[in-house]
Amino acid sequence: MPDNNSPWGSGGKGSGGRNNSPWGSGGNRGNQGGRKPQQGDLDNVIKGFKNKFGGRGPVQGGSGGPSGRGMPAVIIGAGIILLLLSCVYTVDQQEEAVVLRFGEYQRTAPSGLNFKMPTPIETVMKRKTREVQKIDIGGTVAASEMLTGDENIVDIDFSVLWRINNLENYLFNVDDTDTAVKAVAESAMREIIGKSNLEDIITTERLKVTTDVKDLMQATLDEYEAGVVIVEVQLQKADPPGEVVEAFRDVVNAAQDAETVINQATEYANKIIPEAEGTAAKIIQDAEAYQGRVTAEANGEAERFRLIFKEYKAAPRVTRQRMYLETIEEVYENSEKLVLDNDAGSGVVPYLSLDELKRKAGAQ
Repeated sequence: MPDNNSPWGSGGKGSGGRNNSPWGSGGNRGNQGGRKPQQGDLDNVIKGFKNKFGGRGPVQGGSGGPSGRGMPAVIIGAGIILLLLSCVYTVDQQEEAVVLRFGEYQRTAPSGLNFKMPTPIETVMKRKTREVQKIDIGGTVAASEMLTGDENIVDIDFSVLWRINNLENYLFNVDDTDTAVKAVAESAMREIIGKSNLEDIITTERLKVTTDVKDLMQATLDEYEAGVVIVEVQLQKADPPGEVVEAFRDVVNAAQDAETVINQATEYANKIIPEAEGTAAKIIQDAEAYQGRVTAEANGEAERFRLIFKEYKAAPRVTRQRMYLETIEEVYENSEKLVLDNDAGSGVVPYLSLDELKRKAGAQ
């Protein structure tokens, strides 16, 4: 007999085939259509989701804990920190930087610590603007051999030293500035060589060639607004082609010998000419002094004659006698003098040597 003491009624099927389970029909009804999800199925879905995204599953009671709700906040905070760090950047002492906003130039930043808007909005491009860069041109027949103004061929290797002086123009006005600098350098060198003679290029005009090339390069790059300044052009080699280089070296040596001889001659001329000019000046000064002395003596004699003539007009006889005596005194002053007396009589030697008497008196 059925147990009627069960709280749910009869535990099996009665005579009417009725199931008295509190959850409704079960068991063999599973094949009769879709089953509604139960509470256990929802717990399994939540647990799988949390395991996939870093959660630790449901805690006691079947619901997610605080750690599951905090993961999105951690991810968002880390993203904000990275975003803020992208707003700060540094520029080296040798560098400058340009700031682009959505790919468009905004400003140029100097060296040091700088700030910008977050990376998706503003980006930074850095270049070394204080570093001198070097480009070597030559080494091959096509690049080295150039036609001169006198229709000769010269073999040239040279270097160009340059640096950036306007970063904005350097980055945005020319597609490949380094290649442009090299092309402009080769073009400028060919133009200057085409206006010069071979002998001048390989001897005395090397410095002028480099200076002209530098000026022409700078003018061309400024016209392009390339943002580049040419520091120096160095001529490494300037020789004739290999077949005739020895002959040209002989010509150069001969020219150098000629220049040495010219320098020696110039040195000799610089030494002799001042000496000759000094001797000529001395002769001129002596002549001027002689002229002054003779002129003064002549003027004195003329004045003396005028005075004597004046006296002569006043007393002719006395003046003539005085002039005679003065002349005789002047004539016989340094002559050997003898006195002869015709009236001395016999027994007396009519001879008197005045000079002998003077010498004896002087000796005593």
